[in-house]
Amino acid sequence: MFGDITPLFQRADVSFFNLELPLSDRGESARGKAICHRGLPVNVDGIAEAGVSCVNLANNHVLDYGDVAMFDTFDLLDRKRIGRFGAGRNIEEARKGYVIDKNGLRIGFLGYTTTLPTGFAATSECPGVNALQVYTAYQPRASLAEYPGTAPQIVTWTDPLHLQALRSDVAAFRKQVDVLLIYVHWGTSMSPHVHDFQREIAKAAIDAGAHGVFGGHQHVMSAIEFYRGCPVVYGSANLLFDTWTSFFTDETLKTFLFGASIGPDGLSDCHLLPAKTGVDVPPRLLSRRDPLWGAIYETLQRHSGAFETRLTAREDAIEVSCN
Repeated sequence: MFGDITPLFQRADVSFFNLELPLSDRGESARGKAICHRGLPVNVDGIAEAGVSCVNLANNHVLDYGDVAMFDTFDLLDRKRIGRFGAGRNIEEARKGYVIDKNGLRIGFLGYTTTLPTGFAATSECPGVNALQVYTAYQPRASLAEYPGTAPQIVTWTDPLHLQALRSDVAAFRKQVDVLLIYVHWGTSMSPHVHDFQREIAKAAIDAGAHGVFGGHQHVMSAIEFYRGCPVVYGSANLLFDTWTSFFTDETLKTFLFGASIGPDGLSDCHLLPAKTGVDVPPRLLSRRDPLWGAIYETLQRHSGAFETRLTAREDAIEVSCN
């Protein structure tokens, strides 16, 4: 399933990724949703074989085939002893963190999503995902009477009550663990642009006690930033995707794995392993001599430069740190 990446997961003390779709052969596709995804239940065997510690389920596809398919996914992961977070049978379960005890450390995970199809957000009585509501406004950059047709400025912000709930959850969970990592499904599909709300959420999470924030949804790589010494990965693109979607481009074949050492003070020795996305085939790690390796490095340099992030190319990885 994961090709030559499988041994990396197997050797890692802790590993996680975003599971973008339900694993089920039951349910009906969500009415009115343009794109619905699901995977075969047998695919859980590949996740288990790789030894993946846990997966995030807070995203915009886990409910594509309704509650029954999401519940099937819960049951499959639980039977294989693969941890899960970010979605649940009610909001209490969706907000609940997952903990791994490893080498004397308690490592916690919380999952959120800002991509919210109608009916996906969990409530006290309804299953769903751990939601962060985001608002968008389009403001003129200049007088439209003088400059008709001018493109608007996009302004985004997180619902204050949701942002406060995130702060409270992170602060409370941080007291139970030594290291806390957050995943947020966010951003704009097929765009590397980092919006204001993404930085707002990342800073709020780290200020409340998180040691790193990781995100996805864009299908293309985005920037990496450090805030108070903690990494914020705004988007690492797709590692493995089931089919080639009509709007995919060559940019969707660029991806990377984020690696780090975990200690009592958080993450150190942060580095990236460039890889080629697997689309209906296993993903593939790239060697420094592969032209795609260089293209990934250049793309990340371009996206991350504005955030004062330093990338250093090594023989086997890309070191990443704050300037």
